[in-house]
Amino acid sequence: MSEPTFSNRELDSYRAGADRFIAELDEEYYLHYAGLKPKFELSPIYERHADLTDLETVNRLGQTVRGRENLELFRFGCEGYLGELTRARSEEIAELETKLETQHDGGPVGYRMLPPTIANTADRHTRARLEQARNELTEEHLNPLYLDAVQTVNRAVPALGAATYFNLYRDRFDYDLEGLAVQCRAFLDSTERLYEESMDRVLRARVGVGLAEAERHDLRRFFR
Repeated sequence: MSEPTFSNRELDSYRAGADRFIAELDEEYYLHYAGLKPKFELSPIYERHADLTDLETVNRLGQTVRGRENLELFRFGCEGYLGELTRARSEEIAELETKLETQHDGGPVGYRMLPPTIANTADRHTRARLEQARNELTEEHLNPLYLDAVQTVNRAVPALGAATYFNLYRDRFDYDLEGLAVQCRAFLDSTERLYEESMDRVLRARVGVGLAEAERHDLRRFFR
């Protein structure tokens, strides 16, 4: 027997709760990543708003969708449900990013300080070494957590009525992903030559290497 759908009053209450939930998440992300809050704490926020991301509640929301009506609310619920399943990994990743470091000029450089350090380093060989150090830290410590989070999401998506994450957005949220891909390919095809010529010219002027030879650390230097 299916669960009863939401009444209009319940939908209004859910929307109000969603606004508060998003505001609290935005504040937490801002405070932590701006360096104003040492610890990244998503768990208390998700716990306070557990009624918004419960699977049964989210699937009930799905029953209220009529065309575009309530579709974005359903998408919010699905993303909240998946976020709840991976919040611990997000917290772990943030904590590791504040602790990981490498040696440079006789002292430690934190993981999050590596991109600006690379951008402000004129010597290309030093930039390459720092970029490699960052890549190694990412591969060893962070990528396993990212991979686990992705696998968790992939396992959970069928409970939301879609075979894959792609199908969730295309079929349940009505995103025209194939149409978007066509537009992106057309844009790339029409601008590729202009991009290559322009980027090659400015990279040589600002960084001293052409586009064909440029590495990611060169682009960090370019965009500083």
